[in-house]
Amino acid sequence: MNAKWRKKLKKAALVYTAAALVTLSLLTALHSARLDEFRTAARSSCELSFEQTAAAVGALSETLEKSRYATGELCRVLASEAYAEACAAKAALATLPFSTVEMEQTKSFLGTAGAFVRGLCEKSGEFSDEVRADILALSDSASAYSALLLEMRDALHDGELEMDSREHRLENVLPRERAKLLSAAFAEAEAGFPSPGELRSRPAQEERPQAQYADSAAARAAAAKLLGVSEDLLREEYRYADGSAAFSRGTLLVRADAGRVLELNDSRLVSAGEVSDKRAAEKAREFLAAADCGDMAESGRERRGNVLFVRFDAKIGDALCPDCSAEVGVALDNCAVVSFRAPQALPEGDPEWPLDAASAQAALPDALTVLGTRKLVSGGQPCYEFRCADGERSVRILVDARYGRELGIEVEKP
Repeated sequence: MNAKWRKKLKKAALVYTAAALVTLSLLTALHSARLDEFRTAARSSCELSFEQTAAAVGALSETLEKSRYATGELCRVLASEAYAEACAAKAALATLPFSTVEMEQTKSFLGTAGAFVRGLCEKSGEFSDEVRADILALSDSASAYSALLLEMRDALHDGELEMDSREHRLENVLPRERAKLLSAAFAEAEAGFPSPGELRSRPAQEERPQAQYADSAAARAAAAKLLGVSEDLLREEYRYADGSAAFSRGTLLVRADAGRVLELNDSRLVSAGEVSDKRAAEKAREFLAAADCGDMAESGRERRGNVLFVRFDAKIGDALCPDCSAEVGVALDNCAVVSFRAPQALPEGDPEWPLDAASAQAALPDALTVLGTRKLVSGGQPCYEFRCADGERSVRILVDARYGRELGIEVEKP
């Protein structure tokens, strides 16, 4: 390569290098500008949270002050307002960019005040003398702390305090020199925060009965029977307070109680298969019969990936009960059950249908053409479901079988 070409290549390299440096500088400047915008937005959001905290504590103080003089129904109204303001203060406090160590006393006070006024919301009548004394103590504490928060807010606005930054905490970056962080001021203020003391009118907490976990042997036997395996192959994972227990075998997780299996889930990946929907639905019916779920009828199918989910509704005589439904998921690669949800208990008593279908149909608009009717028990109420047509639209309407009133409408658009 002669000197002329080397000179051209060197010149082109310098041009491209300069262009790359200029582009990199522009991108850096743009990124820095956007980063500054994000920092400003984050700081403004945190400052707004602190403003809301101070405002909520101030409002709580004012409401508690008014509650000292409340009588009649106004007692519960003001207690409800005070509870809402305590919750608002706690929610705003949780968004500040520093840990709970600096806010331990504040959260404790708001929790105490919130629990106290919530208890007052559940009582009727006027406040007793002990309750009014406790309200006075909480009001004085809230007023003192509100003054401290307002003082810190003014210092933050004047630049005497600096809002903490989660970015600095993550990067372990120190604040600018001679800048005092809000978290430090919070910690100092909490050291001198006046505590309201022990509330005299707070009722003693009732001891809740401990959950009694039943023996899981019967649940293990029910799970092993449905799966067709030995009980020794099932490993107990945990027990529930209602007497049921969960067992695992490979990727299977089964929850059962003393009488039947309640849930089954297989976490394995289901690959694409050639099992037909008809064969999968037959497998679902066979599994449902083995699970001893009673008299049920298929009410729908849905494919989710490579699994066919078949829904069954319980039958009460010649009526269906959609509220007591079971669902079985069958894998389409090997026709194995990978999901099961047992039905809930049937409603008590035998439902009655005082009106026949023809009488209930009188509640429908004349413009609808009835295509089919069936009995349902929905929400514990006997009713008729009319499948209707309105031109190209399909409409399903539930009509109460006692009074002939419409209970629900479902429109299926074409």
